[in-house]
Amino acid sequence: MADTDLSTIVLRHVSFEDAGSWETLLQPTYVDAGVDFPPGPLEADLLVVMGGPVNAEDGDYPYLADEIELIRSRHAAGRPVLGVCLGAQLLALALGGRVVPAVGPMQIGWSPVTLTDAGASGPLRALEGQPVLHWHGDRIELPDGAAAAAAGIQRLAYDDDTPVQAFRSNHALGLQFHPEINPGTFERWLLGHHTDLEHHGVDVDGLRTQTAEFAPRLAGPSRKMVVDWLRMVGLID
Repeated sequence: MADTDLSTIVLRHVSFEDAGSWETLLQPTYVDAGVDFPPGPLEADLLVVMGGPVNAEDGDYPYLADEIELIRSRHAAGRPVLGVCLGAQLLALALGGRVVPAVGPMQIGWSPVTLTDAGASGPLRALEGQPVLHWHGDRIELPDGAAAAAAGIQRLAYDDDTPVQAFRSNHALGLQFHPEINPGTFERWLLGHHTDLEHHGVDVDGLRTQTAEFAPRLAGPSRKMVVDWLRMVGLID
């Protein structure tokens, strides 16, 4: 699969949650939240907003509101945005949705999502039946009404624990799960999220074993999903 020739900004909240298996495809420039916020994210062909260990509306981190406004501005200008996990939650807020605490324990581990009809007929069909990595404690509620319909907002995927696992607008895609995970750097996740893992009683060895099994199989379909979406929003032919 050929690499793209786009100007891509990847906005990180923690250094180890990066573009992962999409790195060579997107060849991004990284911007670190709370550290540097140049005008590039608005002007770039593509903005990708990654995950992080904070609530999307946490007032202790005021730059999150700046990120929501950045996403809103790009969306209004018709510039594509791809949000992953926290990035998907920030995208939902920018589009007029809500982020609320999940019902039940934090979702950490590997399992497939169920595609809606809209999901199965679009780029996410590449992930049909593929286990993906989940790592979140909040959930997204999408906006509804005429404005949402005009923006083309659709739910694309869900599972028993999370009603909105993926969604789209006319030129944005939000993924609550992590299809970008790179098995070669996953140990950094285990170290960086040690507190979550300990607090929620996650079997670290089991999670490591699952990642070694599922992540290599996911890389190709995940890249195909991104390429198909880039075609859908007109960034590549």
